Amino acid sequence: MNVLLVDDHPVARRGLRVVVTSSLGECEISEADDATTALALAHDERPEMILLDARMPGSMPPEELCRELRELLPNVVIVIFTAFDDAAVLHACIAAGANGCLLKDTSELNVGAALRALLAGQFVLDPRIARKLAPEVIRRQALGTVKLTEREEGVLELLAHGCSNRKIAQQLCLSETTVKGYVTDLLQKLDASSRLEAVVRAYELGLVAPGSQRA
Repeated sequence: MNVLLVDDHPVARRGLRVVVTSSLGECEISEADDATTALALAHDERPEMILLDARMPGSMPPEELCRELRELLPNVVIVIFTAFDDAAVLHACIAAGANGCLLKDTSELNVGAALRALLAGQFVLDPRIARKLAPEVIRRQALGTVKLTEREEGVLELLAHGCSNRKIAQQLCLSETTVKGYVTDLLQKLDASSRLEAVVRAYELGLVAPGSQRA
């Protein structure tokens, strides 16, 4: 079979080459040290499996590279093989088409078993990554359940800036009574018991951009 190794560190690629050969037998192995080369080799060599480092130099995010590789090779097995466990990045890679994620300090025996399982059609996550991903998945699912109107978003943004109901009313040309009603609705939707808790929940759910809160 044909395997593509994508990692900017030559020593890491040599290690992966040894692991792949010992785990899967004789393979045609190609190597790339950046996203552009990876896409070119994927196009030319048509690998059945790609081992991809999630922290690559250059402007292309790993999830975008995953997406382009998946579009180019719909049936390829893409394995994120990385030394770090940033939940948001790894979740994005999975959403973009990765079949599994492994950490680089995994034993050779476990990597071999994981690669064989992936080729058999299974989805494989290092348990440590799974523990990291769980809160991220929950957060993203929660984000999809909170639906705000355009006016509620405006009120929430001003709440995050520490504005009082009177100030919000002035800014949005509303009555204080109307603003109070919007704030009450926001507390209910965000399952918050106070304005501060509502703002904290909004940051957690990505409803307010970081840096919006007044210093």
